[in-house]
Amino acid sequence: MNSPLLSVSKVNKSFDGIFALRDVNFEIFEGECIALVGENGAGKSTLMKILSGVWPVGKYGGEVFFKGQKLTLKSPVEGRKSGISIIHQELCLFPKLSVAENLFLTESFPYDGAPSNRLFERVRWNTLFAQAQSLLDELGFDVDAKAIVEDLSVAKKQLVEIARAFHHKSKLLILDEPTSALSQVEVRHLFQVIHRMRGQITFIYISHKLDEVFELADRIIVLRDGQAVRSLKKTETHPSEIIREMVGRPIQLSQKLERTFEGEPILEVKRLAHQKENGKKVLHDISFAVRAGEIYGVSGLMGSGRSELLRSILGIESGTRSGVISFLGRWVDWKSLRQAMENGVAFVPEDRKKEGLFLDHGIDFNLTLATLDQSLSQAGTLNLSQESERVTELIRELGVKCSNPKSPVKVLSGGNQQKVLLGKVVALAPKVLMLDEPTRGVDVGAKEEIYAIIRKLAQQGMAVILVSSELPELLTLSDRILVLREGKAMGELVNHHLTQEQIMLLAAGENHGSYA
Repeated sequence: MNSPLLSVSKVNKSFDGIFALRDVNFEIFEGECIALVGENGAGKSTLMKILSGVWPVGKYGGEVFFKGQKLTLKSPVEGRKSGISIIHQELCLFPKLSVAENLFLTESFPYDGAPSNRLFERVRWNTLFAQAQSLLDELGFDVDAKAIVEDLSVAKKQLVEIARAFHHKSKLLILDEPTSALSQVEVRHLFQVIHRMRGQITFIYISHKLDEVFELADRIIVLRDGQAVRSLKKTETHPSEIIREMVGRPIQLSQKLERTFEGEPILEVKRLAHQKENGKKVLHDISFAVRAGEIYGVSGLMGSGRSELLRSILGIESGTRSGVISFLGRWVDWKSLRQAMENGVAFVPEDRKKEGLFLDHGIDFNLTLATLDQSLSQAGTLNLSQESERVTELIRELGVKCSNPKSPVKVLSGGNQQKVLLGKVVALAPKVLMLDEPTRGVDVGAKEEIYAIIRKLAQQGMAVILVSSELPELLTLSDRILVLREGKAMGELVNHHLTQEQIMLLAAGENHGSYA
């Protein structure tokens, strides 16, 4: 049998005496695509930082061998030189530069993939753009080398990162949650690219989406509590076994319950349209209504206007909104999130780190920030004991796993961060809760816990509007689903024996559903 391309032997890494990795062992052979799965906090990110040189040799225990040689990386640049590249979930590109400049950023003429110390020499622009376009064309990537990166879709930005890794002659490419912001069509294209390149590059694919893992990977390595507990061929296992190995216990995946709703809508939208400052229309003539206790799903491909719909209603989407919004039977014209919150509407944004949480502040600070006035006495002083009791109650209700309520939110796993964000808005006791991708980057165990929280809120009478790019999530939670395409409503589907195919047909414009 051939020698492994990568061999990880008894790797350990601890922070303040707490093990993030403990005696991790596995091998990867050239040409394989290995999926690395595990709950948030299982040690995946720490292990990838070791393999890519973020944690240099001497900062961890054990040994890593690559191409038969002991890996002694001191930086990510050395990792790249050795043939290991990583594409993070948050892409590492310079948005104001062109694709070509991003591809050859650390190089000078002849732009051959080797870092240069002659970066102040004259840039040969014609050669730069020509070689960049030749590289992209060779890989079959439909990307213009002269395009400015910030103007590209997320999917094309990922292709630029892959092209850069290929140009750097990478032998091992680590993809960290690469489809978290992609549409179904873009996911298919990415998979085609990976399949096509497997003869030249070996892949480590990190994902919480097990359907992708089983489609793409040859083997699945499961991390749990910092240990590599199993390495399984995908042909010899199944998703329920992987989930059991990930969480250390069987999980009963939730099923959609049939429900009906009567009475007047809490929120009603009629003929909503939205136009950006540049004149581009992002929403066209959308109408729907949501009742108390209902979970109303919103689906569509990337660019369909899913997030823009919520942000337009709330008054936080730039540009001009038209149409009628009725809340509790009264016409409203929200101009800001504060106005909507004061009326009884809460919003969980797509990007919890940038828009939802104060990462450097404590869990307690984040949970009570929006409701401080409820803990104020008549004299205007803060009732600390009442605030502490409320924090303890929210942590217990939401199942936030933490050692101390005053710990900064940034030390929590993605799933627990999302629970804190949910708790922050739930503390307001809103009538309507708007959720934009509430489980993005969250592992399967935490997902089920968040689903339980959303269901409980709906059962208590809260109306929930759920935007999600994950069709199984929408089918699991939603009572009805509005499907958007290019800012237009293609149909509203009752979730009774509904399938992913029916939703995708609408999203792709191949069919029309009942829509009033």
